[in-house]
Amino acid sequence: MYQIILEAIRDRACLSAPVRYFSPHALGKDSRGAPVVVGYRYAGGRRGGLSAGGDWAAFYLARLSNVERTSDKWLAGRLTHKPIDVLKHIDIAA
Repeated sequence: MYQIILEAIRDRACLSAPVRYFSPHALGKDSRGAPVVVGYRYAGGRRGGLSAGGDWAAFYLARLSNVERTSDKWLAGRLTHKPIDVLKHIDIAA
């Protein structure tokens, strides 16, 4: 899964995991060394609802499953509120 996400960031391709559709922007590790992807979530379910234009999210790879590339257009998202601070080490960023 790590390789799929890394290649999607490099290629600016979108990904889906069950009920999550997102454009990955950065891949790295948190302060404990757990792999995390920061992405712009543009569709799918979310507790509390997803804002109309999408929103930033940080996903722990251990909690993602069945990640696949989609043919959706990669979205840059708003620069504000990007949760990049969860990453203490960045392997790749768009």
